[in-house]
Amino acid sequence: MHHDEEIYDDRYYLNLPTESGRIANLLALMEFGDEVSVCEIGCAAGDFLAVISPVIRYGIGLDVSEPAIRAANKLKSKHGLANIEFEEVSASDFALRDGNASRFDYVLLLDVTEHIDDVTVAEVLQAAKRLIKPGGLLVIHTPNLTYWLEQLKDKGIIKQLRGHIAVRNEQQYRALIDEAGFGEPRVLGLPHYRQPLRFIDQLLSRMPLLGRLFRSRLYIVVPSPGDERQ
Repeated sequence: MHHDEEIYDDRYYLNLPTESGRIANLLALMEFGDEVSVCEIGCAAGDFLAVISPVIRYGIGLDVSEPAIRAANKLKSKHGLANIEFEEVSASDFALRDGNASRFDYVLLLDVTEHIDDVTVAEVLQAAKRLIKPGGLLVIHTPNLTYWLEQLKDKGIIKQLRGHIAVRNEQQYRALIDEAGFGEPRVLGLPHYRQPLRFIDQLLSRMPLLGRLFRSRLYIVVPSPGDERQ
């Protein structure tokens, strides 16, 4: 999904942090299996699919960025990921190909939607809806605009991360998901994945009223249309 060549160049993908705790936090929330197929939209350098490769049947990562797919294919070759593929293609084009409708148990949007505007998010959600099997799940992980640090960025007090053009809150995501025709999502507010912010968030998120300001990430699980099981 990342396509601004001034930002998302080879150096960007080669320098993505892989030991920050983000992947470990996500794995603690997901359950895969050896018969599961996964499509990750906006896969970047492919690190998440590389980690889950041993516990799924098949995975494919999509990204519109040539440097992203180049980095991902280097990772695939380095680790011999026989059951993982990467392709430079938009989610919309991929979803319309013969054989891809209702193909995947999981469609993942992990730290992607904050990089794209509402119109593009709507297109991606429509593609995801086509790709998910009945009973499958769409999983979104993204920064939370309500988080105190994101509020400071939004007000221009501190600098926003490069490429984060559309950090949203839970209500905005619920509206986008509803407009796309999905079922009711389950939304969790997560602490930051890096210390000491993680400790602070875990401690203060329990506070009445103010606790919502200390949920750094939104983890959104969306059932396939017509399926309310999560």
